[in-house]
Amino acid sequence: MKPILFVLTLALALPSTAFAGQCQDDLALIDKALAERDLAPDERDQIEDMRNQAVQLCGAGNEQEGIDVLSEAKAMLDLD
Repeated sequence: MKPILFVLTLALALPSTAFAGQCQDDLALIDKALAERDLAPDERDQIEDMRNQAVQLCGAGNEQEGIDVLSEAKAMLDLD
């Protein structure tokens, strides 16, 4: 439960203008899946790391790289 709170806190702490469009939509999908699913700890950690990496990429203006990372995370969660 604590990792979920960390992820949600991080998402709320970042200004919504730090990432736009597809990044924001994909992040919302991943956050919802992380909150609702019972994942193995190592899988959850990997997806959270990918999510956080994508936040940094999208926030730095590397939106396409962020979207690529988010696509991998969505595939792991069977969201595609």
